[in-house]
Amino acid sequence: MDDITLHIATLDDANAVSALFERSYSRLLVGDYAPETLKRAMPFLSHANPDLLASGTYYLAKNSAGDVVGAGGWTAMRPGSVDKDVQTGLAHVRHFAVDPDHARKGIGAMLFNRCLVDARKRENVRRFECYSTLSARRFYETCGFRVIGNFDAPFAPDFTFPSLHMLRDQIAD
Repeated sequence: MDDITLHIATLDDANAVSALFERSYSRLLVGDYAPETLKRAMPFLSHANPDLLASGTYYLAKNSAGDVVGAGGWTAMRPGSVDKDVQTGLAHVRHFAVDPDHARKGIGAMLFNRCLVDARKRENVRRFECYSTLSARRFYETCGFRVIGNFDAPFAPDFTFPSLHMLRDQIAD
């Protein structure tokens, strides 16, 4: 982990982040989703969100060669809300991914810890919420989240993606 550094993402990182999503999700989600579901979901999952990249709260993990091997961040606004849904003290984990060749080496935890620190400083966040893939459940549980329900992410009018709604309470000072 000594060669992994964290950086704030910018719009210039869109291609590298989209490529990371493609590598990550195409391999790491296969155990929990039917091939047809993944095929339909990949165009939605593997697209870097420009608003998120420009938010200042989305981070990249890069190795010593400068390759993006992880990404993830947070926002005060609930994902997908059109009415700027913000609740005091609550932040939302956003679009985490780790390169499958670097999975389970602490990169995701490093990214999440950065989210915890920054959200606490900037927004006095006490709770985190996320919409997790089925495959990421174990990761989020190790970060202190619990499942509060199933969630069908609305990717298109005729397609929802099975996910989990998770919550982490009481972020310590």
